[in-house]
Amino acid sequence: RTMACIRVDKIVEYLLEPLQRTLHDQDPYVRKTAAVCVAKLHAMNPELVQDQGMLDSLLELLTDGNPMVVSNAVACLMDIAEYRPDVFRMDSPLVMKLLHALNECNEWGQVLLL
Repeated sequence: RTMACIRVDKIVEYLLEPLQRTLHDQDPYVRKTAAVCVAKLHAMNPELVQDQGMLDSLLELLTDGNPMVVSNAVACLMDIAEYRPDVFRMDSPLVMKLLHALNECNEWGQVLLL
């Protein structure tokens, strides 16, 4: 998380491998934090995020079993959508998943999902 805040291009290459691993970590807090890092990395180098398949991994987090991870993935995708409006589309299964996560989220997560 700290390394993603350092806006230096040379740091980015050191982030890629650990970030790929943490997007699929067992701990939901780690996955949630990794989602935020993807959004920060996208702000620095959008092509790299796309080329490394991190947007696909972020989209997979929308179906995570932990509502905290889902709400953070939505927040990050909304940030990225400001630059790439085509980053994700709402469909019926996704809406149902988000509504299910809405019931389990804290207030902050509910605001993000709404």
